[in-house]
Amino acid sequence: MDIIIIICTVPEQDYKDIAKKLLQSKLTPCVNIVPGIISYYTWENKIKMDKEVQFFIKSDKIHQQLLVNLIKNIHPYEIPEIIILPTIYVNKEYHNWLKSSFI
Repeated sequence: MDIIIIICTVPEQDYKDIAKKLLQSKLTPCVNIVPGIISYYTWENKIKMDKEVQFFIKSDKIHQQLLVNLIKNIHPYEIPEIIILPTIYVNKEYHNWLKSSFI
């Protein structure tokens, strides 16, 4: 099983609901949340700033596209950040736990 990590920023006020929906979908058994992210970016030719949290969503390549589709459907942003990273190493016990979570 190829483990992936999806990085996604989420508005501070929405992170609990989004995390819960992701876990309820059974497409990921774990979402790590890093609070206190302040994002500066350009949108429609203006500099914007938002308070966000950073999600690290663990899954596998088999569930990748369904998870991406779900994020796009439940995320409040018109263009959510969805960046997928492959993993080089995952310890055996964690890998087994993750694999067993999809049954």
